[in-house]
Amino acid sequence: MTAFKKLLLSQGVCLAILASAIPASAEPLINGKETMPAKYIQRIMAGMKGLQNMDNSDSAKGLYSKLVVWPPSYAKLRVCFMGGSDQVNAAVAKVASTWNQVADLSLKLDFGKMNSPRRCDPNGRESQIRVSYDQPGYWSQLGQNSVVYTAQNEASLNLQDFDKASNPKMLMQGELKGTILHEFGHAFGLLHEHQSPVATCANEFNWDFIVKYLKGPPNNWDEDTIRFNLAPYGGEDLMMTDFDPSSIMLYSFPAEYYLKGPQSNCYIGQSNVDISAADKATVEYMYSADVAARVKNFEQARAQLAQIVKTAEAAGTKAVSMNYDEAFFGAKGVAADEE
Repeated sequence: MTAFKKLLLSQGVCLAILASAIPASAEPLINGKETMPAKYIQRIMAGMKGLQNMDNSDSAKGLYSKLVVWPPSYAKLRVCFMGGSDQVNAAVAKVASTWNQVADLSLKLDFGKMNSPRRCDPNGRESQIRVSYDQPGYWSQLGQNSVVYTAQNEASLNLQDFDKASNPKMLMQGELKGTILHEFGHAFGLLHEHQSPVATCANEFNWDFIVKYLKGPPNNWDEDTIRFNLAPYGGEDLMMTDFDPSSIMLYSFPAEYYLKGPQSNCYIGQSNVDISAADKATVEYMYSADVAARVKNFEQARAQLAQIVKTAEAAGTKAVSMNYDEAFFGAKGVAADEE
């Protein structure tokens, strides 16, 4: 795609996916589950329902999906840590800062002091990405959902047990490194590559096996949930490239997930651990170094939403659950020279 995929009101938000585990000798063990806490899911779905009630057309869904993109008032995203030693947090920050090396990018990650990264202070200045290690799984809010649907005393990105690494340097290599890059990719607004509409993965999946497997423990998913997390996204995309088997947003699934096993075009033997060229091109498109282009796209989207709200008010279908303009377009942001 590479996967900046828009949120679709008809499907909800991408919340969970089964991933392959790293060898048992490595620590901390990636436990194979990327799932967001239920309380976050409920908030996001309530917000999305309000949008859908105002206008559920394809063009409106296209607009809604852009709401996860950080506004141009953000020249950087302040990242803080809710736990972990300075050594562990510094290792995570160093890996995640790989995103800052994307050349033509007007949005950067800011960790404070790299050797002793910023600690979260819910009573202090807003931090857009708040990293924890004590919740199940590894997951991230998508883009600016992290400040719209989660409070400053709540994590927006979790890396379960990464703080227990016996040597923080192990977080900077292999699948642990890849997981950090993957979750920070979500924090920028990227979604999973295997669900790209231009991918062939859905036709290559062994759905009978997948459904039977994921209906059982520990997932216990119903079939709708399974297909939502594995089937292709629908609708329009902000940007969609050819299927990228090298994307950091592509997971490695067991060969049993595919009808042709390892011969499947979508099969990769292990999860990618580096940002691909297409990943870089996608975030450069989303957060162009041409700030004027970011501002223009932002203002157009804000005007579109205002028209939807105006029409919904006249029809008596205006959402009352939240002020969407203020939530997604009213942020003060963070200037490049702010600490």
